[in-house]
Formats: sequence, structure tokens, C-alpha cells
Amino acid sequence: MEHVFAVKNQEELALYQAFLQDARPRLEEYIRFLQAEYRAEELPRCIVWSDPDIAVRLVSDIPVPAYTNDFRVMFTPDLETWRDIYLRQLDGSPEGETVRRLRDYYAGRLSTNHVLQILGHELAHHSALFVDDFDEYPSPSTWFEEGMVEYISRKWFLTPEEFAAEEDVDRQLVTLLADRYGGHPLEDFGSHLRDGDHAGLFFDYWRAYLAVSRAIEGLGGALEAFDACRRWRDSDSGMSLARWLALPG
Repeated sequence: MEHVFAVKNQEELALYQAFLQDARPRLEEYIRFLQAEYRAEELPRCIVWSDPDIAVRLVSDIPVPAYTNDFRVMFTPDLETWRDIYLRQLDGSPEGETVRRLRDYYAGRLSTNHVLQILGHELAHHSALFVDDFDEYPSPSTWFEEGMVEYISRKWFLTPEEFAAEEDVDRQLVTLLADRYGGHPLEDFGSHLRDGDHAGLFFDYWRAYLAVSRAIEGLGGALEAFDACRRWRDSDSGMSLARWLALPG
């Protein structure tokens, strides 16, 4: 896989090159893991290490600087950029103990592991185990794919303590934002979003992750959850995937 840089100045180029140099061994090991365990047989041709403004304004209108297709992954490896994006989830929420805890978490507990996990999320989309292709996005199983790639990448890049803390933060955010963004089924992933609304965007991602995590726990593993998803696709039962996986709600 080639590495390309889309930057605005020499300082940014040096920072992104240094990040890649430090991260490359873990990244290459993760790619081998995806290929061996999750049939990531056709990976993108390159990773574009991108300035965030280039990624979200000049190249695409996707509101976060991490996304993929068959040709390339666009990704910003800057921790401060991601910290700011995550903090925007709290815009519009009344100040209180939960919001203060979440602000403290994003301000003080994110690390390079979390940045690499975001890149790992995008690469995991290229697993051939998913039942739908990119050109069918969104589909009734989109929530499963988004939750699963989040689970796979977290398990690989985060420490057990970071993994548990991130899942706890997801639960707090889903509870905090449910009155504003809840009420639609998992199958309607992303259907209610508004431009620039990071809270609404991430609400569906965290809810999908928590649903996949429950499914994995109930079925005994991620590969077992993939098998269940394939059986659902082949069953012609008329059931939603969430119901097939026996998720509550």
C-alpha cells in the first residue's frame, strides 16, 4: 500500500511523515491481521495522510477527515483535530456531571492509539466478510458494518483499559443524546443527520458499536457474528438484522 501526503505546508508534512514512521510497524501488522482473520483481500491502493481541511472541504464534503473507498483512504493523523471533533458532540447539551466527565475524557485521555484506531476502522471496511458492498451504502446492514469495524479496530489498537473506557463513554453519549437523536431503528443508520452535526453523526456510530458488542458477547465472538449476519442475509426471513441477532429494543 502506497502512502501519499496531502498537506498545506512543510511543517504538516514533517509531522505526518513522523507519525507514519512511528506507526508503520503496528499498521502493517494490523493489515496482515485483517487479511488473515477477516479476509481483507482487496485493500485500497494508498493511504492519503491529509490536512483536515483538504479532506473535508477540498476533496469531499464528508464531515470528518477519515473515509475510504476502493482506491484510497483519506485520513488526518492529528490528535488535536480528533479531540476537537469529538468534543463537538457535546455542543448543545446542557452542562452537567456527564458533560463534564466527557469533556475531561476527550481533553485528557486520548492517545496515539485512538488515532490509529480511527485509521484501523477505515481499513476494516475492506473485509470481504461483510454482506454488502460499498455501492450499496447505506443498507439494512450498514449499522452492523460500522459497529463491527469499530469493534475490530478498537480491539487491536486500544489497551484493555482504553477499550473499556471508550465503551463506557459510548454508553454515556448514547444516553446523553438519545432524546435528541434516538427513536429510529438501527437499520436507519445515518438517515436523520444534518450537515455539520457531529453529535448526530456519532450517535449512530456509538449506538451501532454497542449493538455489535452485545451481539459478539452473545454469540461468542466477532466471526460468529459475521456468520449470523450471513445466515440472516440468506434466510429471506423478513426479519431485521437486529431482531435476527436477538438484540433488545
